[in-house]
Amino acid sequence: MRNFVFARPDCFIIFSNSGINEVVVDVALEAKRQNLPVIAVVSLGHCRATPAAHSSGKKLPDLADVVIDNCTPGGDALVKIPGLNDPVGPGSTIGAAAVTNALKCRIAEKLTALGKPPIVLTSSYFIGSEASKKRFDDCYDDYRDRVQKVYGGCR
Repeated sequence: MRNFVFARPDCFIIFSNSGINEVVVDVALEAKRQNLPVIAVVSLGHCRATPAAHSSGKKLPDLADVVIDNCTPGGDALVKIPGLNDPVGPGSTIGAAAVTNALKCRIAEKLTALGKPPIVLTSSYFIGSEASKKRFDDCYDDYRDRVQKVYGGCR
């Protein structure tokens, strides 16, 4: 995190199926030290059944302002294959995608209701190829402008 500049209104969304590993807890601790909100996306079933690995004894949900359960079972494997000892098919990938897309939709809804609709990278299927390319450029130009404000114009 020392290689980045964070400032309000930044927040952290930390995805960790177990929510117990040292790195995710360290990131959450640093975000909290900087007084930034933390959203944790974890398997609560896995997290509750597993001891903390961090020296503080904390788990990611202990530090988060908001906890979202990705609803995967402990171990994060959904498929048992006859003849294979270990289950495969991590459900956390599906959960992370579903949570991310649900958050994007809800944030777009809230921003639009506030009169500040986000720039949406939409398919050329809906707006045509040229408009889609322009929207892509506009989106990344807007992002660059916002990042430059945070970094004081540094590149």
